[in-house]
Amino acid sequence: MPDNATTPRGFSTDDLGSSLSEIMDHLDAGGWGQPPAVYALVPTSLLVERVPGVVADHDRSVFTPVEEECDDLDEFLATAIWPAAVAGAAVALEIVVTPPGPDDDGTPKYVVTETGDHRPDEDVARLVVGVLRNGPDLALLRLRSEPDEVPELRTHPQLALELRAALHETFAPDSPES
Repeated sequence: MPDNATTPRGFSTDDLGSSLSEIMDHLDAGGWGQPPAVYALVPTSLLVERVPGVVADHDRSVFTPVEEECDDLDEFLATAIWPAAVAGAAVALEIVVTPPGPDDDGTPKYVVTETGDHRPDEDVARLVVGVLRNGPDLALLRLRSEPDEVPELRTHPQLALELRAALHETFAPDSPES
């Protein structure tokens, strides 16, 4: 089988990053105070092949994020099983970044917020985490900026490791035989 963008092993971290950036920009356009969202990352070429006309000719990114219904993120992550056509998945949520405590290792922590409440020493941010079925994963973070500031997009190899692992588990077979 050739190694191209329609085979799972052909997708890269750069492809994932482009898709996560697209999700981030889409959510930013909707403002703050949005609930967590889950996306299936479907190869755009597959959608064009199976559902002609659903994707505009000028929008030919590697993946098309398809928002999934998700009332409870924890339950979704514990029970999700993706069809073979789904090459990856992403979760977007708003968080509060808290400064490290006196007994912590110096790494800022984050908590998911549903109300948007936070203390003055905390930053509100949007976190978008994605994984590909073939292994790569990535997390992007954008702090809420003031109206006159340009929002900065950040990433780090240690960002949201637990959420990355939970997303990877949605692609794990239910049993060794499957």
